[in-house]
Amino acid sequence: MARTNDPESTVEVRKIASRDGVTVGKPTKIVTSAMRVASCGVGGGYGGSGGGSMMGAGGNFYSPELSTDFLELPQSDDEKRNFYRFFYDHDPLVGQAIDLIDELPLSKVRLRKPQAQNEDMASASLRFCENWADRVGLLHRLMEISHEWNLLGETHIFCEDTSPDMPEEIEFEIVREVTVEGEIVERKEKRTDGRERAVKWLKKNYKGWSAIRCLPPEQIHMESFPFTDEKLVELIPDSKTKAVINRAQSGEEHAQRVVNSMPQDVVEAIAEGRNIPLNTDSDAGSFYYYMARKKSQYEPRGKSLLGRCLRTLVFRDKVRQSLTSIASRHMTPYRLIYAEDMNAEQTEDLREQVDLALQDPDFSIITNFQVTWEEMGADQRLPDWSWVFDFTDRQLYAGLGMTESMLSGESSYSGDRINLEVINSRFMLTRETLQELVEKQFFRPMCARMGFIEEDEDGNPQVIVPHLSFTRLSFRDNTETYDALFNLYQKGSLDVDTIYEHLNLDPATIREKLKADIGTVQDATFNEILRGLYSRVGDALAENSDFVDKIAEYLDLKYEKPKEEGAGRF
Repeated sequence: MARTNDPESTVEVRKIASRDGVTVGKPTKIVTSAMRVASCGVGGGYGGSGGGSMMGAGGNFYSPELSTDFLELPQSDDEKRNFYRFFYDHDPLVGQAIDLIDELPLSKVRLRKPQAQNEDMASASLRFCENWADRVGLLHRLMEISHEWNLLGETHIFCEDTSPDMPEEIEFEIVREVTVEGEIVERKEKRTDGRERAVKWLKKNYKGWSAIRCLPPEQIHMESFPFTDEKLVELIPDSKTKAVINRAQSGEEHAQRVVNSMPQDVVEAIAEGRNIPLNTDSDAGSFYYYMARKKSQYEPRGKSLLGRCLRTLVFRDKVRQSLTSIASRHMTPYRLIYAEDMNAEQTEDLREQVDLALQDPDFSIITNFQVTWEEMGADQRLPDWSWVFDFTDRQLYAGLGMTESMLSGESSYSGDRINLEVINSRFMLTRETLQELVEKQFFRPMCARMGFIEEDEDGNPQVIVPHLSFTRLSFRDNTETYDALFNLYQKGSLDVDTIYEHLNLDPATIREKLKADIGTVQDATFNEILRGLYSRVGDALAENSDFVDKIAEYLDLKYEKPKEEGAGRF
């Protein structure tokens, strides 16, 4: 064995014996310093060729995306959605926060009459949309959309239209003419009363979107492109739908009934093994609409509200698992029983008595010396990690945009005034987003198809669409604001419509109801009218009856009727 003394490195070479082609012994151990260049001369190394290799240790490098806890997080979109649904179902804080964010902005849905030149058409548009909202359950559909939007960061909405197409003979009539050559030519000519006939047919047959559905994001294949808002969207059929179509093709009666209720083009695409292309134009019948919770247009998909909380939730779940494992191992308490100056025989005797006492609760242990019995339960062996949950709770409150008082309901308006103002502003923004969705994507295509259209001052067609509104959020204390607005109104410096709008009330609807209540028992001044009438009736009874005489007689008073003017004159 040879050893070289190098100030930069230590090289230890061990001779290796070879016996029958089998190498025995320990391999050569080489320890080099950083950035050392080792050269191999002729006859050494591999094949005796000369060369150099640089060996060394790199410096410290940090990347948050290469850390161990980050690599443990889900990376694909499907895994992330599974994590979001899991923590929503099993974490009480997350579940309660998501439910509050979904439900608080969506109080009672109200539709307001649109402003239009034709009042009859505006009223018809309002009635049509109200009937449609009741039929499809608009409030529940909006809650489903809001839930997907907050939990998964995106909502895939599909508006299904199963209404029949209007026949051409409703608006057009076939006119046949004979040419000079004697040929019969047919052409379509619009009827003079075609619009009236079309409106009558639509009122009888068109009912709007038949259903509003939230499609599962796992079955949506979407491609977006720069410099355009158009998207290519396809629905990937699930295995359950494929199976029922296959059973229907094999002749199963129940499966055929289910397949007959599906759109024919969908059944054909699945039978041919193709994805189902989805229409994105709301004016062309059933359509698909993508609603993403994101801040930039170049981002391909929406971001969940739980995305920023995922690392905290995984850490909390790890702590919970560790505490559960420790508690499971320590379900049976440890017992420490000892006495001083016992020999081996006395120790065995005491052990036997303790075992009998554990088997029989009525067994008594009797000794003539002091015995100490101590038990250590799981509470004494679990680490105190309460600070971990307090810290992660604060992180979740910040990430979810909620406060502990809102989740528990144990607080006052004055203590959380700033927090409630911020949360209220975010809820109002959510309402604006849902109002735009309902009015532009749901109501406008239906009202346009029904013919609720008029021209504005510039001659441009305007679709008459009802306005969606919600009731006032009641978790804020707005007493001071209301008092200030009411004082301005009393001084004549503010209109009453501003107060109505601040209370989330529709001024036009209130004016119509006030007009309808005039002269009825719902009129605020109706009791004053009755008081005035009763006063006039009393005067008439006093003048034209003997009621005064009867009162005077009852009180034993001498009453003389006033003399009429001119009495006793001729």
